Amino acid sequence: MPPRKAGYQQSMLPEVLSAGGQSLDDLRGEAATCEACDLYKLGTQTVFGEGPEDADLMLMGEVPGDLEDKTGHPFVGPAGKLLDRASSRPRSTAATCT
Repeated sequence: MPPRKAGYQQSMLPEVLSAGGQSLDDLRGEAATCEACDLYKLGTQTVFGEGPEDADLMLMGEVPGDLEDKTGHPFVGPAGKLLDRASSRPRSTAATCT
């Protein structure tokens, strides 16, 4: 994979977002050092996600909120509370990423 560049162009998105057969641990490591956009400047840590790797459903948030950044866990703030109220499926059966 080429070195990360500050910012990204629309044509780069498939490369940036593609797992390319990598394991979740590999992707977690890449996310922790990613500087492809300015998001890394705003947070104190990467909120990669959690849940079963073989989940039938994966929920992805746009940007980690303050509580997610503080705890390092996805959907622990207001969006997570809303998700819990709206879902009939236990969150432990779904993978969640922010």
